[in-house]
Amino acid sequence: MKHCEETITLFNAKYDSALGYDRYIPTVISGVSWFLQTITTVDSSGLRAANQFTVRIPVDADFGGKTYLKPLEYAAHPTGDGVFTIRAGDIIVHEAVTDADLRLDDLKKRFDEMVTVLAVTDDRNAPHGKHWKVVGK
Repeated sequence: MKHCEETITLFNAKYDSALGYDRYIPTVISGVSWFLQTITTVDSSGLRAANQFTVRIPVDADFGGKTYLKPLEYAAHPTGDGVFTIRAGDIIVHEAVTDADLRLDDLKKRFDEMVTVLAVTDDRNAPHGKHWKVVGK
């Protein structure tokens, strides 16, 4: 897949019953495409604009040795260690981050360009350019 030269960190939320809150487990992914587009709409209040991020993650990107699991499989995984998933509500930042056990408030304070995943399209069965397409805001 062309133009896949960016590095991101995907944070999966995993509830930790011992701590009583979600831990955000990082997966650094190298070899992705990152695209920012400003979307505008007009409604009764006037003109509105919002940033829309599209990230394409090829199946042959570098996942740091981690294995992809479908969202329900990930939810059933006891720790989230060594695995990752991609689902609505996950967080992506446009850099490599290896800090473990971050909370959502930590992420909001630390990163200006933080994307919340809105939708994921699984294009791994496409004849060419197998990837996940991730759209976020």
